Amino acid sequence: MCFLNHPLRAALGLFVLCAMLFAVAPAAHAAAETDAQSTLKHALDEVFATLNDPRYSEGANREEMLSKIENTVAVIFDYDEFAARTVGKKWRSFTPDQQTRFSKAFADLLRATYLERIKGYTGNGTTYTGQRSSTKGDKVEVQTLLDFEGKTVPVDYRMLQKDHWVIYDVIIEGVSLVKNYRTQFQELMTDGNKDAEALIERVQSRAEEVRKQNGKTE
Repeated sequence: MCFLNHPLRAALGLFVLCAMLFAVAPAAHAAAETDAQSTLKHALDEVFATLNDPRYSEGANREEMLSKIENTVAVIFDYDEFAARTVGKKWRSFTPDQQTRFSKAFADLLRATYLERIKGYTGNGTTYTGQRSSTKGDKVEVQTLLDFEGKTVPVDYRMLQKDHWVIYDVIIEGVSLVKNYRTQFQELMTDGNKDAEALIERVQSRAEEVRKQNGKTE
């Protein structure tokens, strides 16, 4: 199974969380910020402070730094919602235990892929360009432009209001990460619960492969 096989989107996917780290809203729009944007920016400030903490300079206390970043991101990034949407309609055919194990495996894959690379981001940041809200007001798409390797790339965050605002999808150059993963996962899902087990195993093994590539085994 190929994960994010488009070169630019694959590279950008590695820095989806990094785009969050350097988000800057124009001052003129400050008064018009939504609660979703405020929630997002609060998380960004915390992560940015961690990245700039002198205790973590030159790779010192790396595991502690990644743990702090992961804890901050986990508050705003809804791994369970993301996981369910990548599976789509077949999510209902998963048993509760399978749903729990898949969500854990998928979160593990995202952490192995993104958080391990977060410290390598060297772009000039992100600027908010607008937002769209659902009719009920419980969903918001925050639109941004990311400076990435000399290119300006649209990266939008889809957020859902639960007990607080959470991210459930990221759109890179018009391509949804949820839909990207869903397309790939559907290749392994044609036979109900048996397919759920195959998918869980594949995602778990892929997370392990990524950790080994990063020189990190757990």
